[in-house]
Amino acid sequence: MKLIVLMSTYNGEKYLRAQLDSLLNQELVPDQIYIRDDGSKDDTVNILEEYASEHNFIKYYCGNNLGPAKSFFELINNCEQADYYALCDQDDVWFKDKLSTAISSLEKEDNNIPLLYCSKYTLTDKDLNPIDSNVSSLYNYSDFAHSLIYHTAPGCTFVFNNEARKKIVKYDLNKEYFLIHDAIIHKVICMFGKMILDNSSHMYYRQHGSNEIGMTSNKFKEFAGRVNRFVNGNIKNYRSNTAKSLLNVYKDEIDDDKKELLNLVANYRSDSNLKKKLLKYDGFKTNTINDLFFRVLVYLGYI
Repeated sequence: MKLIVLMSTYNGEKYLRAQLDSLLNQELVPDQIYIRDDGSKDDTVNILEEYASEHNFIKYYCGNNLGPAKSFFELINNCEQADYYALCDQDDVWFKDKLSTAISSLEKEDNNIPLLYCSKYTLTDKDLNPIDSNVSSLYNYSDFAHSLIYHTAPGCTFVFNNEARKKIVKYDLNKEYFLIHDAIIHKVICMFGKMILDNSSHMYYRQHGSNEIGMTSNKFKEFAGRVNRFVNGNIKNYRSNTAKSLLNVYKDEIDDDKKELLNLVANYRSDSNLKKKLLKYDGFKTNTINDLFFRVLVYLGYI
């Protein structure tokens, strides 16, 4: 069994050593830690060189600044073939059992299909003082329909198999619509395979002023932020644009039911008949407040 950890770094000198040390202290040490530096201007590259010189399974290279999404996709495309791949941010700290727990969960499943493992995490301040020890996905769904509407967990909790990677690399961020890499990975794997949700935390998710993307433990602020993301800015058309791109890339590989669902999500904003069908779609008529919230916003035309 071969396991590769994929990390993208950018001006991460302040917290990088702690994360690398946590990778080296895993119960299941990865076969390779493969790192792409995204154009750092601080001491990040020197730190990478230091660790790579001491551990021959740590490999890194430097590239132009692409941003986290394209940087991670380049890593996924360029890395060696392995059985499993784990995504890793530069500023978190992993518990010793993070990788062993993920691999144990995945190896219970059918590895002939794309598999994605994700878990809860412990939100901390910049000094790793826990803020919320029970943070996970906002939406506890693992099906394809809900993956098109909600994003389940941050990519730093993701571990996926090689069958998943084969599907992911077909999605070209230079040609297709994207907002962030982990959202695309989540949707692609749910479209073709299975998602495993772990309700335990296996890492510290550090919050600080330089985070590319952060979280909050304040439930009111999170709800307000969620509403804002639903109805404003480029995320307003995010679901439709993502569905269009997924349909474009994978239309020859999916069944008619998935094509119909993608078509509904892709075009309901411009077709009133499709909007009605989407509102009646059984997959979004569960008894949860999230699905009700989603259908109300669709009905009112906010999303």
